[in-house]
Amino acid sequence: MNVANIARRLVAGELHYALGRFETVRRGYSAFRRLTPRSAARPPAGPPVPLPALPSSLFTGVTPERALADLRRDSIALGFDLPPSTVAELVGFATHSPLKARGSDRLFHRHEVVDGRLPDGTPVVIATVPDPLDATAVRRVCRDPLLMDSAAAFLGFRPSKIIPRLFWSFVTHVTDEERRRLGQTIDWHYDVHDFHFCSAQFYLTDVDSGAGEHALVRGSHRGKSLRMLLGSANAREEEVFAHFSRDRLMVVEGPAGTGFLEDTSCYHRALPPTRRERLMFQLWIS
Repeated sequence: MNVANIARRLVAGELHYALGRFETVRRGYSAFRRLTPRSAARPPAGPPVPLPALPSSLFTGVTPERALADLRRDSIALGFDLPPSTVAELVGFATHSPLKARGSDRLFHRHEVVDGRLPDGTPVVIATVPDPLDATAVRRVCRDPLLMDSAAAFLGFRPSKIIPRLFWSFVTHVTDEERRRLGQTIDWHYDVHDFHFCSAQFYLTDVDSGAGEHALVRGSHRGKSLRMLLGSANAREEEVFAHFSRDRLMVVEGPAGTGFLEDTSCYHRALPPTRRERLMFQLWIS
């Protein structure tokens, strides 16, 4: 159990970390946000200024209603696939932008990473683009009307916080402990980003077996044991599948552009790339 850690977060003012893990709290927060006048709502965060929706969507073949039904049932809604032109723009931006590894201020570029290491031998597991909002395509996705309508249908309120992340996952031969230290979420876990939240995720490279697939346990946004809720957000695989049926396991594969909305209060994890690097674009939405 990890009650002490939750208590420390409460003392630090991170009330959401203690309460956002409970489904009843998330539902209650949705109701509160719907009833809160816009003038009293917290100011937008993530992008420093509000990003108004655009008149047309990048996405076809999905509706907010279908996305909501899928999220409520399976914790994931597929079909938010980016068009090739947007993928190409994002890949170009991430390829030529400076990158940073977790815990370091050192800047480098993608071409400097060979066999998962920088020229001096430093391992690179995850490398993020420090300023993703500099990319027009990132700002465009943050403003997409269908994506925001789908997120709002799930949250029960219009999102006021959109935090973009653009990052490479490299094929790197290091221990699991080193992966964890360098920020790769290889363990089963659920997120507690806010009192209520979801995530939009997009593969910008082809992802199949060995290319850094995203895995989740469908429907595990609800039904966690009290130990899971009061303990660490991380869990051992045997603990997860002792509680949830293994046939709920879903590994998401797809070509570049594959996108999905996810209720990341479900158990999920990243599979380390073993054959090919992965570029991922992600939005934390709340």
